[in-house]
Amino acid sequence: MVIAIIAILVGLLLPAVQTTREAARRTQCANNLKQLGLAMLNYESARKVLPNSGNAMKDDFSPLARMLPYCEQEQLHNLIDFRINMGHVGATDLPAELRPAAATVVPFFLCPSDTESPVHELKLVSETIRYAASNYAMNGGSGTDGKTAFMRATDGICYCGATLKLSGITDGLSNTLAFTESLIGRCDSPPLSPPADAQVYRARLSSPAGLLAAAESAETNGFEAVFPQVAGWDGTRLAYWIRGYPPGGPVMIGRFPPNSPIPDLIGGSGRLAAARSRHGGGVNAALCDGSVRFLNDEIEKPAWHALWTRNGREVVQHD
Repeated sequence: MVIAIIAILVGLLLPAVQTTREAARRTQCANNLKQLGLAMLNYESARKVLPNSGNAMKDDFSPLARMLPYCEQEQLHNLIDFRINMGHVGATDLPAELRPAAATVVPFFLCPSDTESPVHELKLVSETIRYAASNYAMNGGSGTDGKTAFMRATDGICYCGATLKLSGITDGLSNTLAFTESLIGRCDSPPLSPPADAQVYRARLSSPAGLLAAAESAETNGFEAVFPQVAGWDGTRLAYWIRGYPPGGPVMIGRFPPNSPIPDLIGGSGRLAAARSRHGGGVNAALCDGSVRFLNDEIEKPAWHALWTRNGREVVQHD
């Protein structure tokens, strides 16, 4: 009888303990995003421009790499020679001089609720290279402006060659998203069928040119309507923090609402994504004024898309 009572009490207590632990992890995630948001503001204050994603053909350092001195990561920043040409994003391995930095885990780049390993070995063109990941990505656009990549200007705040200032965010800093979170991929490629877990894997389309049309079809008819166009599953989302432009880098085009049942779609250099988390019910996000909000999965699409645009003239209700 005593053992049965203890078992019942443990059964009642365990969910409460798990809930408390997840609440603490969610708070830590929010604190991480707060630190990133403040680093972005300090970067802009010092350099009079927001961090961008460089030039995809040459200067491909991510916004996270650029902000390292502004978030107490000077030593790691000093490991990176920003004069190095990393080459075309799809045609070359990472230069040897950058590999020690690329493999370095930055704790506040990681959401504690994500149980995926923060380090993976990726086989590129000729070598296997060790990369450290990030759960956080900068706002590369809404995906509703006809852009599936950020080689050129998008309606977001981070793209190749961007020279945006805070004054260029005319929708208001408290109405525009700076960073949000997603889940790190497992850096493998499961079989095409059955469909993989949309929270973990991205769908790689056979025709990159059809990315927008596929997104519209999936939103209207469900992902089943798009599945015949899927060539495979990609597990490299947010696999590295050091490079900005490749599909595994920490810049997001946030077409789909948080934790969408539609998997992120990629094709060539294009990507359309959803913010994703293990928090339950939504995701954390840092706004351009440095504040952090928890955005619910049920947020209305117009409000969600408005958060990603810097000059869409929308009035956003997100609390």
